[in-house]
Amino acid sequence: MESPLNAVGFSKSSNKYDTEDIIEGILNNPSKQMAIELTPEVIFAEYLQELAENTYLIVRVTVKKDNDSDKDPEITVYNCDAFVEAENNMQIEELSIERGDEYDEEDTDYYVIFEEKESSMEIIFILQNTVQYLEGVRQGKTIKEVNVVGIASEGTIILPIEKDEEEERVEKEEREKLRSILQKMKEGDEEARSLLEKEEKELDLLLKERLREEDFLTVMSGYFMPATVEDSVYAILGEILAIKERKNKITNEEMYVLTLDVNDLILEVVIHKDELIGMPSVGMRFMGTCWIQGQVIME
Repeated sequence: MESPLNAVGFSKSSNKYDTEDIIEGILNNPSKQMAIELTPEVIFAEYLQELAENTYLIVRVTVKKDNDSDKDPEITVYNCDAFVEAENNMQIEELSIERGDEYDEEDTDYYVIFEEKESSMEIIFILQNTVQYLEGVRQGKTIKEVNVVGIASEGTIILPIEKDEEEERVEKEEREKLRSILQKMKEGDEEARSLLEKEEKELDLLLKERLREEDFLTVMSGYFMPATVEDSVYAILGEILAIKERKNKITNEEMYVLTLDVNDLILEVVIHKDELIGMPSVGMRFMGTCWIQGQVIME
């Protein structure tokens, strides 16, 4: 599944920048390219065009050759996608990778499922550095970290929740308590499982009680949850920790890069300025829908 190109500076108003023209330009003059042989007859290649700092368009193609004839290779454009590198890598607790179609050896869609170490959140994202990953597997390398970013289709800036020091301390202690219980569960502690169920019931009752008197956004300081049936699309609410601005060198359109704290998960989100409602500032909150994509870092 492709993330929205408008997030990285190709808005719907940029009609002169036709997708086919963009693809042709990248294939003819890429900033960098990588390729790997999937089978003796099929080569998979990635072509990247730099748009701004850590921001690219990536075009994926397959090249099929018939070794028994003199025909020209068959080139198929697989997709054209936004590709953004986060500045900070995430530590992993557990990780697995699944191919879109496990029975098709030529399928290059890979989904990464991992648990982020600090927040204990389980995240699914679309793998972007597919060639590097496949080469790493062949070389016997292992995955040490992941680099994950959100590509936002829309977003809104909302007010922060006012909390005093005591409320922040209690909230932090509760998160640390839940992480400790989850860790014990992983180690096979059955008592921890019962304790977690009890904690979840208590939190659910507390949430329902507060929602009778308060607005949802004054109760929830942050969330990170699947937004659609597509596993890599998430609804996100988090506090803004830092803001950067970037300009697409092809279209001159501008985007924000927001660093968010989403319940202890530090996540960068990229969004076109025109798709963001409100003016972002540190301490405010971002609420929106994001395609989650990323890379695996191998050694």
